[in-house]
Parts: sequence; C-alpha cells; structure tokens
Amino acid sequence: MSVLPLALYAFSSRAGDLGLYFRTARAFLDGATPNQDFRFEYPPYALLWFVPAAWLAGTQKAFVTLFGLQLTLFDAFIKWLLLSEGVRRWGRSPRAWVPLAVYSVASWVQSIHYVKRYDLIPAAFVLAALVALSRRRELLAGLALAVAVVTKLYPVVLVPLALAVCWRRGGWSASRRLVLGLALGVLPLVPLSAFWPWWGFASFHVDRGLQVESLGASLLWTAHLLGWVPEVAWVHSTAAVELQGAAAEWVNRASRWVWAVGSLTSAAVGLWAVRHRAPERVEDLARLALGPLTAFVVLNSVLSPQYLVWLAGAAGLALLSGSRWPPAAIFLAAVLTRSIHIGATHSGTGPVFTGVLLLRNGLLLAAGCWLVREAWRSVAPSRTRVKAGAPPPCARLAGGG
Repeated sequence: MSVLPLALYAFSSRAGDLGLYFRTARAFLDGATPNQDFRFEYPPYALLWFVPAAWLAGTQKAFVTLFGLQLTLFDAFIKWLLLSEGVRRWGRSPRAWVPLAVYSVASWVQSIHYVKRYDLIPAAFVLAALVALSRRRELLAGLALAVAVVTKLYPVVLVPLALAVCWRRGGWSASRRLVLGLALGVLPLVPLSAFWPWWGFASFHVDRGLQVESLGASLLWTAHLLGWVPEVAWVHSTAAVELQGAAAEWVNRASRWVWAVGSLTSAAVGLWAVRHRAPERVEDLARLALGPLTAFVVLNSVLSPQYLVWLAGAAGLALLSGSRWPPAAIFLAAVLTRSIHIGATHSGTGPVFTGVLLLRNGLLLAAGCWLVREAWRSVAPSRTRVKAGAPPPCARLAGGG
C-alpha cells in the first residue's frame, strides 16, 4: 500500500528531469557518444539506468511512465528493507513499522522529486550496502556501494568507512572481499572508457554556481532581504536557480572549502570511531554513515531537493536505536523541502520562503552535527574503561532501544 501512491504518480505527465534522461538515452541508443556528441552531466551508470525504458518507449510520454514504474520498484525494495530490518530489531511490535511508516510519508510528500529524478536508484544501492555490511556479506556490500558511486558520486564518502568497518571486524579477509566487490562494481568502466570519456561529467559540476537552496545561499539571501548585501541576483541558470553577484561568487568559493573540510572531517570522525569500536548492527552503521552523508548534502554549494532522498533510507534505519531526533529532523527537512516548491518552481523569494529554507537547512545542519558528535563521544566510554582496566563495552555506537 505504501508503494501504490507513487506507482499512480508515475503515470503523471509531468516530466521534470525525465525529459533530459529520455533525450540523452535516445541519443546514446542512436549511436551518439556522451561527452563528445552531447553533454552528459551524470556519472556513467546513470545513463545505463535510463537506457532500458528509453529503448522500450517510443515517446517521451511513454518513457516518463516506464521510468517512473522502474523507480517504484526501487522504492518498494527500500521499503521492504526498512520493514525487514524493523522486524529483525523489534519483532512483532508496532515499533517495527516505524522506519517504513516515516519513510513512506516522506516519499509521498516528496513524490514530485522522488519519482521524477533518478536519485532513488543510488539511494537503494547505498541502503543495500549498509544492510549487507551489517550481515557481514562484504562482497555484496562492495558491489552495491560501487554501483551507487558510479551512478551518483555522493556515496564515495562511505567507501573509507566501509573499508574501516571490514578491517576492524575481519582484518584482511573481510577487507579483501569488500575490495573485490568494489572492483567488480567498477569493472564495466574499463570497456566503457574505450569509446566514452565518462569522466567528463566532473567538469560540469566544477563550474556550477551557488544554488539558491544551499546553506550558503539561504544565509546570503537572508542578508540580502535584511538589506545588508544589496547586490545579489536571483537567476535561472542552465541547470538550476542560482544566486549571482560578487557576494554570491565569494560565498560559492567559501562553501566549496567548507563542504570539503566538513565532509572529510565527519568521515574522519567516523573512521576514528570505527577504529576503537566496530559497529555490528545495521542501525549503528546507518548512524555512522549519516554523518558524512549529511555533511556532504548540507554543506554543498548545490542542494537540489532530491538530495534529501540520499539521506532518507539511512535515516529510516537510524530510527531503530539511539536518539530519534536526528533522523526525525532529516525526515522533517524532507517534508519542508516540498513546501518550498510549487510545481517545478520555487515558492517565492520572500521572507516566508527564506524562513522555511533556513529552518530546513538548520535541521539538516543540526542533525549532521549531532551524529558526528555522537560518533566522537561513542569512543570516550571505551577509552576510559580500557585505561581503568575494565573490559570494553559491546560493539555498538548508539545506545537506547
């Protein structure tokens, strides 16, 4: 039942980015080479996910429906994983349905972006990788993570964390299986490289401006509305709506440094936590993963609405233990993201829009900081007891149940 509303919405005629997916896939099927004959702004596996629906569909309208139904299958897979992990954690208790229920509400509210973009595909593979890693199926975890990275680059922040977890729990044997899975996942890039310069997608993102929904843009636009920074323009660019002007260029450059440092720092804290205490349960892995993932999203100079899909699956798993408010804040941020859009456009440029945007970004930032702090503090009890000569606690990062 949770999948049905999305399956129905797949028949909506609204194309969103699906029109771009259809045109690029058709060009590829007609013999054109991406990044030579036409610009392709996504990692290479993204195009391969577009091809089946484009091959079956003769028109863009048919493609929109077929690709929407394809995404509905990935949505069903995510929800099945959340429910199965909830049952494993809480048995037949009504609480076992909480991750599925919360995720379902967020997906319904976000449907305008949820099934009109392809971000659901890498999100499903990331969730599968976390579940496989928790069950010590390292080869499968590596394969799923590699496919996610080459579909949408953001899961790369989880690769060092996965390697650290495998090394801490199983040494070279477990790490070798994970690396083998990663290698199998990227192996198709070798023949692709012979005729497709797939790495060219990176140049598109390097040149992007300050997208209006990003943290830096929301703070700058607030300053503009208060009259502190007058020369800021709201501009519809090729790929997004951006803030432009001298101040926006400065904030964009600063945001990239903050994004890089923040993402690396949150990942380093996760590695440090794993070094002292290896997570065993899937919810502990999800909470560790959410730290760098949230930093990657909220500190970025581009924060498109579908980026919240990247966090939702891990946030659903994180509801299984520990403090509930960080994943709850992420889900609330996903709901608020829908409220700042009317159809395919933003809901405005005034104080109400800006206030909701600041609240959304503030929730994401607070949740990310809490999760990184939680990973940092999880090591302290272990270190104290080891120094005192007491045995270390059980291998888990988040308390509660």
